[in-house]
Amino acid sequence: MIRIQTCADTRQWSRFTDFYIQHRTSIIPYYRVSLAVRDVRNYMKHGRGAIILNETDQVVGIGSFVLGLAEDEYQDKDIAVLGNSCFLEDYQNNRTFVRGLQKLVEEIEDAGPNVREVRIPTLADNAYTNRLYRKLTSRVQSHDSPYGKVNVYSMSFREFADFCSRYR
Repeated sequence: MIRIQTCADTRQWSRFTDFYIQHRTSIIPYYRVSLAVRDVRNYMKHGRGAIILNETDQVVGIGSFVLGLAEDEYQDKDIAVLGNSCFLEDYQNNRTFVRGLQKLVEEIEDAGPNVREVRIPTLADNAYTNRLYRKLTSRVQSHDSPYGKVNVYSMSFREFADFCSRYR
């Protein structure tokens, strides 16, 4: 049985950061610690993060988002951008993934009640995530980033919330 806690204090953010740094290269190959720490800072300032805990209180996954676009200095709070998520292999199943998405929907609604769009970035060379996101929506752009080429998928917040609620 898993539990999901939204990071609200230093201890939770420390656990989020520790897990993120430890597993960063499973998210993005050659992912530098400095970029992971910058991402955590942005989640803290402009969005939210959550830790996924197992029955022994071990962190087995993380999820996050920001409100606004980095290139616009996070001004447009009507756009939620999903951050990097990661689960330990034993927890990489549809149930955990969908429950994490449902928690993101709840947190996005709470943090940005006027959010109209959800963007989902992924590395262009990650065939698995690109195939997964193409099932949900279409790619709206590609761009170079400090991590490599990134594809960005977009859908309305309502479509995203409806998709996630189908699996309750």
